[in-house]
Amino acid sequence: MTSEPDRFDIRKDGYDTYEIFDVRTGRTVSVGGKPRAGLKLDEADVLVDMLNSGDQEPDEETVQ
Repeated sequence: MTSEPDRFDIRKDGYDTYEIFDVRTGRTVSVGGKPRAGLKLDEADVLVDMLNSGDQEPDEETVQ
């Protein structure tokens, strides 16, 4: 049985900041109406894990 690759990942969006994006669409993910960009790496890491595990839901318009 093969597991699916993670839907969400982290990429650099500035000198020392990161954003979470949808690997299928390339779009920056929003949660609660806020784009998840400009994050410190540790914040992005926690949130991307929550998104990939289903513990946190992205805004619908960012995953279409």
